[in-house]
Amino acid sequence: MKKRFQVLRIIATIFRVLGIVIAAFALVAALVTLVMAMAGGQVWKLVGMDANTGFFSGLVAAFLEILVGALYALILYGYGELISLLLALEENTHNTVLLLEKSAK
Repeated sequence: MKKRFQVLRIIATIFRVLGIVIAAFALVAALVTLVMAMAGGQVWKLVGMDANTGFFSGLVAAFLEILVGALYALILYGYGELISLLLALEENTHNTVLLLEKSAK
């Protein structure tokens, strides 16, 4: 039997892949920010902060990058799973209708 709604299946896969990619980028960005925070404050002097303020700002920024990136990745992955769930629901409903029509004959 031919699968229906191929475009929605592709969109669901794209959302899932984007969720994973965003999670990876958020983790890498947080690690880079953390390394910059640990760099002794030299990077933060370029933006006008002293070493202590730069260190704590870097820690807060790294935490927020992980938090926001994980939330965004979870939302994207969830959208992909929701589309897949709705497609499976439609497929099961369609199969039930076909079975009921077949048994009614």
